[in-house]
Amino acid sequence: MQFALLISVVIALILGAFLLLTHVQSFFKIKSNELIQASEIANQHILQSLGDSLKTGDTISSEQQQKTLKLNSNFYGAWTKVYAQVQSHNRKVHKSALVGTARTDRSANLYLANTNSPLVVVGNTRIEGNAYVPKQGLKAGNISGNYYQGSRLYYGSVFESKTTLPQLKKEWISYLESLSNGSFIDNLDNITLERDIENSFYTSGQIIISPSTIVLGNEKIAGNIIIQSNTAIVVEPTATLQNVILVAPKIIVKDNTKGTMQLFASQKLTIGKNCYFNYPSTIAFYDQTRPSPTQNYNTQNRDIDFSIDKGTLIEGSVVYLQKHTSTQNRIKTHLKMAPGTEVIGEIYCQGSMDFEGIVRGAVYTQQFIANQSGSIYLNHIYNGKILTNPIPNYAGLPFENTSNSVAQWLY
Repeated sequence: MQFALLISVVIALILGAFLLLTHVQSFFKIKSNELIQASEIANQHILQSLGDSLKTGDTISSEQQQKTLKLNSNFYGAWTKVYAQVQSHNRKVHKSALVGTARTDRSANLYLANTNSPLVVVGNTRIEGNAYVPKQGLKAGNISGNYYQGSRLYYGSVFESKTTLPQLKKEWISYLESLSNGSFIDNLDNITLERDIENSFYTSGQIIISPSTIVLGNEKIAGNIIIQSNTAIVVEPTATLQNVILVAPKIIVKDNTKGTMQLFASQKLTIGKNCYFNYPSTIAFYDQTRPSPTQNYNTQNRDIDFSIDKGTLIEGSVVYLQKHTSTQNRIKTHLKMAPGTEVIGEIYCQGSMDFEGIVRGAVYTQQFIANQSGSIYLNHIYNGKILTNPIPNYAGLPFENTSNSVAQWLY
């Protein structure tokens, strides 16, 4: 009798354990499915927002399938960081992405502002895709006996441009001013420069700030971090930078540097030879100086403040902006792209651009300039190539009244 009772108890315990295990497995399966579903909803929430003109700084809350959804967007460098949160039964799922302007069939590959002068193509220049040029159109030319080598003036479609470039979002320009002025310091966690730093985009942003020159040598820095100097930043090729923002009046990137970074300078920006900037990177110069009324506009200013040297590849955006525009000094070079440089993405220049490299994407510029054989040629492209973008869903600069695409999912 006792043995039978013991067997009954053992069987009951085994059955109870089996039922408990089944219940636990079912519980975890339900919770796992809820998390997967919440993650998918967060992804969909971000993707659905791309068709709208996102307003930075706003937080939108909604209810869906007994879940609380929140969507927030803020600028992070040249892109917009969109953050989605889904709360289900006191558990939260987060997703975040960098987004930018999506291309359309009418998006420009070349946009040259209408200054009532034609675009002159010289040497091995090649222009593909949609070209927006002055009403005077394109024509072949020569510089020091080097004639245009192409069989056609352009390889795509031509449209008439306006006197101004397509407008970037005013909110983004204000963001750049705040970034350069250090207005975000109070909203970020101030940390010191260390050998190895990483900060997730799902936590508060961090900032490393110094009144003196910052030299990045053997540091490994990744994530939601701004590095800012009131003087200058020097990036050595031994530094490892991933998705960080650098802000300083002067930024110097040494030869052979590699990484994913966004650079914002206001006085001097020099990129060395054979550098490689992974997508999504930004090289931006925001000129806030006022033109001097006593400046001699009949002489060439050979001191170029923004230059990218030979062999450098940039996947992302190259930007030159002017706070105070001037049409007097048309012979000054504001951005120089050396021969052998390449951009997969876009260039946006509100001044004069000396362009001898390759762009696989789009170029927006107020004026081209060619400094060759001791002479200056306005609205000439000498050996520059503007080709179609090989990235089908490229997400770029924040233009007004555009839809968006995901540049990168964040961690």
